[in-house]
Amino acid sequence: MTALFAGLTTLDVLHRLDHGPDPLLKVTSTDFTMAAGGPATNAAVTYAALCEASRVLNGSGDEAGAASSTRAYSEEAPTLLTALGEGPVSAFLAADLAAVGVRVLDATAPAASPAPEAGEHPTDAGERESAPTSSRASREPAVSSIIEHPRGRMVASTNARLDADPERVAAELPERVGAVLIDGHNPALAHAALTLGVPEVDGEDPFAPLEARPPHPRILDGGSWKDWLTPLLGFVDIAVVSEDFAPPLMARPDGAQVAEFLRGFGITRTVRTRGDRSVQYWWDGASGEVPIEAVPDASTLGAGDAFHGAFAWAIERGGDADPERLIRFASSVAAVSVSSFGTRQWLASPVLAELVRGW
Repeated sequence: MTALFAGLTTLDVLHRLDHGPDPLLKVTSTDFTMAAGGPATNAAVTYAALCEASRVLNGSGDEAGAASSTRAYSEEAPTLLTALGEGPVSAFLAADLAAVGVRVLDATAPAASPAPEAGEHPTDAGERESAPTSSRASREPAVSSIIEHPRGRMVASTNARLDADPERVAAELPERVGAVLIDGHNPALAHAALTLGVPEVDGEDPFAPLEARPPHPRILDGGSWKDWLTPLLGFVDIAVVSEDFAPPLMARPDGAQVAEFLRGFGITRTVRTRGDRSVQYWWDGASGEVPIEAVPDASTLGAGDAFHGAFAWAIERGGDADPERLIRFASSVAAVSVSSFGTRQWLASPVLAELVRGW
C-alpha cells in the first residue's frame, strides 16, 4: 500500500547563521542546504523516510540510507501529484525527490500557444513560441530563500503556484492507495486527489459525489485558509490544521470553533497543531489535547509537514482508532525533523527506525 500526496513543490534554499543578521553587512552562513520543499512535498518525503525505516527493520531496506532508483519506485513509494514546471530547477527537484524515494507525477499545464500576429504564418508563431520569452519565467518552479538565525527566520519566495492539468497524468495515478493528503495550494490537483477512487454515482444528484466515499481516508493539511477550499471540504475525512487556519468570518478562532465549522462539511475528525504547545483534537465526538516533546535549539522549518507525512503513514497502518497514539507518533517524528538543520539531515536519524518499531 502507498499514499498519494497532492500540492506544492518549491526549491528551498536554506542558510543558517549563528547571529542575527546586520542588513548593512554581508554575512557567511554556518550551514547551507538546497532541496525540494512545499507542504505536500515535505510530507511525502517524510512518508518515504518512514517506509525506508520500516524496510530496514524488516531486513529489506538500504541500511546505509543511500539513494537509488529502486527506492524511488518501490511498492511503498509515495506518489506526489504536483507541478514541477520547466527548466534546470525543475530537473533538480525531480532528481532530489527520486533520491529520497518519492515518485513524482508532474501535472504542469502545457504552455498556451500564442495567437499568430497579423500577417504571420502559423509556423512562424510556433517558432516564436519556442524562442526564450519572458513567459517562460512564469513556468519555472517557485524558489524560497530562507535564512535561519537565533532571532528567528527570514523568508523570500517567488510565485508559489504553477498552473496544473491533472488530466495529463490521470492514467498514471495509483489504482489503490491507503491514504490521500492534500495541502490545498492547487485546487485542480487537490480535487483530482480527493476524488481518486470515488465510486461512479448518479450524475443528476449534485450531492452524490460527496456522499460516495472511497475506501481510503482523505486528509487536509490546513496550514492556512484558502478561498478555494470551500468546495473541496466535502471530500475531506480528516483535517489537520494549524493555528493559522482561520475560516471566513473567523479572524482569531479557537480550536473548537474551527472543528465545529469543519463538522458542517461532514468532517468529524479534526487535529489542530499549535507550534510548541499541545496538539488539540476533535475525533468522532471525543476531544482532548496531547502534549508534545520540547526540542532545544529546534530548526522548525518543515516541522508541520513532517507531522502530516507521519500522520498519513500511521493512519494508513491502522492508526485511526486511537487519535492520541496517532498524534504522539506524528509529533515524535516532527521532533526528529527539527533536531537538525534543514529538511534532509534528519532523514538518516536512527530514531526513525525506533519510532517505526514502537508503532
